[in-house]
Amino acid sequence: MQFNLSPLRRAFALMSVAAIGVMLLLAGCSAAEEDSEEMAAPEASGAAIIEYLNAADYQNAWQHLPGVEPMYTGGDPHGALLSTYFNAIALQAITDKAGSIPEGGMVVKENFMPDGKLAAITVMYKAAGYENPDANGWFFLKYAPDGVIEAEGPVPGCTECHSDVQDNDFLFTADVK
Repeated sequence: MQFNLSPLRRAFALMSVAAIGVMLLLAGCSAAEEDSEEMAAPEASGAAIIEYLNAADYQNAWQHLPGVEPMYTGGDPHGALLSTYFNAIALQAITDKAGSIPEGGMVVKENFMPDGKLAAITVMYKAAGYENPDANGWFFLKYAPDGVIEAEGPVPGCTECHSDVQDNDFLFTADVK
């Protein structure tokens, strides 16, 4: 009895190529995730943070708080509707109830008008080496959707308002204790 192995060999070759393709795809996805996590933290400047956020693709790579809708009702001074994103460092500190957000932690709040139009992006960032003793080291940033910086640094209005929750590391949106 003689077997025609040619179709079997073709099937094996196709399966091998498919398996290699899947492995390369998975390796590429893993490398992309690692690249996003390994991006060097930006310096404490509005321009550097905006560039970092654009490169990090925070809207797709970062998380909202578990159990909180991606778009929720807000108020002054941020906006009628809000969407808040946490990088892995900030989210881990919140999840662990660490007491404060460590250096590298970042919170991004998109501020929307009642009609759903994006009005501004506000950021709180614990930058390495940045000093803001009045707000436990937070760097504040507000910029327009077109990237124009409206306020940055130890912004007095931000510091004053967030001091109402200084016992929660100046965060309104999540408990760190």
